[in-house]
Amino acid sequence: MKKIYFLLLLTSLASCQAWTGEDKDTFRQACEDDAKHWAGSDAKAHTYCECVLEKMMAKYPDENDALEHIDQLSKDTSLLNCRKIIK
Repeated sequence: MKKIYFLLLLTSLASCQAWTGEDKDTFRQACEDDAKHWAGSDAKAHTYCECVLEKMMAKYPDENDALEHIDQLSKDTSLLNCRKIIK
């Protein structure tokens, strides 16, 4: 998960404040690359990452707000619950 947040930080430095399609795609790719190692399949990794992205965007429509609260996101139970949907 830390890898995802690091990549999110890097992509946000070059982006505007709102979540762009490119930002979402970059997040999905980084998340899926990380998650497929523990999720068991590409499909489960994709489902997990879509859940995380959806919840992050709902909580922080502005990508920079998500970055400002990165420590809280890593402990956010709604994001952690995304792992439960793939089991």
